Amino acid sequence: MDKGKIFRDLHASTFVMPNPWDIGTTKLLASFGFKALATTSAGFAFSRGLPDGAVTFEAMIHHCR
Repeated sequence: MDKGKIFRDLHASTFVMPNPWDIGTTKLLASFGFKALATTSAGFAFSRGLPDGAVTFEAMIHHCR
């Protein structure tokens, strides 16, 4: 099953999707068994000492990978 289908299927009912800020909180939240994790532009920017919106699209994509 592809990731897109799995993600769409999650929306058939209520689920919690937390927003980790960095790799540490990503690993921690993933270890709790969440089925999906969101991304937060503000969290990533703040963790770098920048205001929300100051991170480029390319930097955000690189961070998410």
